[in-house]
Amino acid sequence: MDLLTKFEQVEMKADTRISETDRIFCVANQAAYDSARNALMELEFFWNDMQEQQKKLLTPIGVPFNIYLITDLGLKLSNQDILQQIHFQHPTFICRIISYFEDTYHFSINVNDVIKNLIPQEPTDKGAEDYKEQMKKYRQDFQCLTLNYADILEQIFLQTQGRALSEQAIHELKGKCHRAAWDSSDGRPMFEHKKTVIQLTFYACSFVFSRISDTWKLMDKTKDILRGISHFETGDFGSAPNSLSEIIKRKEHFFNVYEFNDCVKIQSLRMFKNGRVDLKFTSEAHAYQFIEDYLKTIY
Repeated sequence: MDLLTKFEQVEMKADTRISETDRIFCVANQAAYDSARNALMELEFFWNDMQEQQKKLLTPIGVPFNIYLITDLGLKLSNQDILQQIHFQHPTFICRIISYFEDTYHFSINVNDVIKNLIPQEPTDKGAEDYKEQMKKYRQDFQCLTLNYADILEQIFLQTQGRALSEQAIHELKGKCHRAAWDSSDGRPMFEHKKTVIQLTFYACSFVFSRISDTWKLMDKTKDILRGISHFETGDFGSAPNSLSEIIKRKEHFFNVYEFNDCVKIQSLRMFKNGRVDLKFTSEAHAYQFIEDYLKTIY
C-alpha cells in the first residue's frame, strides 16, 4: 500500500477515532502551542522594533545600541533566541502529543518519522547548485509552519496501519513475543511445550559464577515473553502482578527459581546454566492458550 493510499484511509477524520479525554488533552495542547507561537512572533516583532529604536537614538553618538537592552546582570535576549524557541515549538508539540498516546495506550511511535514528515527539513547538500534556493524555500516553509494535532494523529494512525489505538498495544506486544520465540533465519520455534511447561530453548538467560554471589540474568527476548505473560494474566496493560513486574525490572537475579504466588495462570520460572528457561503454568490449558494467543501469532 503506497503512502497516498494510507493517507486517504487515515484521513477519515482521525479526530473522531480518539476518546473525549484524548481530544480534551489534544485541544488544550493545541491552544497552548498556538498561543505560544503567536506570542513569540509578537515578541520577535517588538524586539526588532526595540533594537531599531535604540540604534536611531545611540548610533549617532557612537554608543552601542544594545547597552540598555542586554546587560550582564539583566535580560538576555536575541533574535536568534526567539527564532530558536519558535523552531523548537514544533517538535515539542509533536513529542507531547505522541508521548501522551504512547503512555495512555502502551504502544510506541517513531517520533523522528513524524517530525520528518510534518516539519520542513533543512537542506544538507551545501554543494548543490540550487542550495541557496533550497534554503530560501526552507526558511519560508518554516516561517509559515503551523501544526494541528489532527496532522499528528494522522501520522500516528499511519504507523499503526489504521488500527484502533486500543488494539495497537496488544499488536506490538504479541509481535515482540512472536519474534522472541521464533528463529528469524529459518522460521523454527525456539520453544517447546511439555504439558504445563513452556521451555524457552534459545539463549534465554545467562549465569555468572562469582566467589561472592552467583548471578543470573534474563535476556531481553525472555522479558518480552514475560510481558506477554503479564498481559495474559491480567488482560490489560495498566496493572501487572508484582512478582512478574519485579523479575522483569531486575537486571540481575541471585536465584534461578521464582514463584509467582500472586498469579492465577503462570506458576513459576526456572533458569538453567545452559541458557534454557522453563515457564510453568498452573494448567496445561493455560500454557497451550498462551502459545496460541501470543507465541504463534504471526506479524
